Amino acid sequence: MKRIILSFFLFSALCSLHVGAEDAKPLIRLMPLIIEGLGPEEARFLSTLVQSYVTDIGELDLPSGESPTTPDFILTGSITVDQDSRVLAIEIVKSETGETVYHTSTHKTTSDLTLKVRSLVEAAFSSGTIPGETRGEIITDGKILGTWRGDAGLEIVRIQGGGTAMAILSSGAQMNFVYIIENNTLKLTQTSPNRARFYHPAPFEVARELSLRAEPWRYELFLSNNGAVLRGIKISTGVSYGDDGTVEFIPDSIREAEWTKSAR
Repeated sequence: MKRIILSFFLFSALCSLHVGAEDAKPLIRLMPLIIEGLGPEEARFLSTLVQSYVTDIGELDLPSGESPTTPDFILTGSITVDQDSRVLAIEIVKSETGETVYHTSTHKTTSDLTLKVRSLVEAAFSSGTIPGETRGEIITDGKILGTWRGDAGLEIVRIQGGGTAMAILSSGAQMNFVYIIENNTLKLTQTSPNRARFYHPAPFEVARELSLRAEPWRYELFLSNNGAVLRGIKISTGVSYGDDGTVEFIPDSIREAEWTKSAR
């Protein structure tokens, strides 16, 4: 079983955390998180995702010998695979009181874990209790209909009535989706036949191969910021290619996604 240690993982769960006064960010000592049983691509995604949040969270106190300061919180955790399920274990200790919150949750897929870990840890910090199904604001058709500014690769997304949506990609191509609201998560799936223009700015030969082999784009998003932001993950076929012409296709590649409601 492969064992990977990622010190920054759980910062994905803390990106919108507010502990104490808004201008007094907490000092969090983050012990190395142990990840066992996940592939290198999943681990790489998690590492990239969480490091993007570090500057938004507060003061980071990594364990390195004797520290002259006492952190506000000490966070430890692990992710393991048990019969194809992802098991997340979190322990948070408040240094001032010694109060400890410990939680273990099981998730069928990495995408499900990615969507839930933020709310699980945030709830632990804010209240000391962890509701298993906390996941953003309540989503309804009325809240999501309209125009959204997309994430990387998407310029505009128009969520229409009847479970359909349309996006304009950065290449100028149009992509159609169907969507459902399930477990308070907006789930969109590409319905347009694949085209090479969907994979700009990949080299043409790579984009053409992707158009033949790639799975439909999928998004799983939850609502936040008083209905102004849809945030979650994109699941699609990733690709890695080198100067020597080697190309590797990566099914079920996951990355962060965030859409912002347009005022228009």
